[in-house]
Amino acid sequence: MKKKILLVLLFVGAIIYAQEQPSFSDTSANTKEITTRYFNDYIALDFEAMQPLMDNDISFNDATAKLIFGIELVEGKTQVVENFKKTYAAIVEMKSEVIRTLFSSNVGVFEIQLTYKFKVETGKTITIKKMPLIVILTVKDDKISEHRDYGDYNHFLEQYKKQSNQ
Repeated sequence: MKKKILLVLLFVGAIIYAQEQPSFSDTSANTKEITTRYFNDYIALDFEAMQPLMDNDISFNDATAKLIFGIELVEGKTQVVENFKKTYAAIVEMKSEVIRTLFSSNVGVFEIQLTYKFKVETGKTITIKKMPLIVILTVKDDKISEHRDYGDYNHFLEQYKKQSNQ
């Protein structure tokens, strides 16, 4: 008898738990809304607008840029925002051509070709056109908890060398 009562309680508990959890579709739709806003602010270089969308423990990393720019994992909202302000200070404009997006569960993925302009020490402006980039954003409690960039920096180096030698 005790086993039957325990099984019934477990079954009822599982039903209640399942009803309280957002559905996959609802979670994915919420992820799309949050990550799209964050992504658009990121491309617009509007770091102030990004802050309310960030989890306090957000982390940022672009492992593909490490050997060129020395970028390491950055953790914490204040540190991530300061990192963006510092490392993106020379960028005067970014535009993205979205190739594909994916919003599944709590992850948003943006596959893009990034065109951006930045000033170098000489005052010259360099334009990198259509650099392949993948941005992966993870949502936790309606905030961005992880931001990962993966870029084709071979593309960057080719264009940078051509323009900086002119």
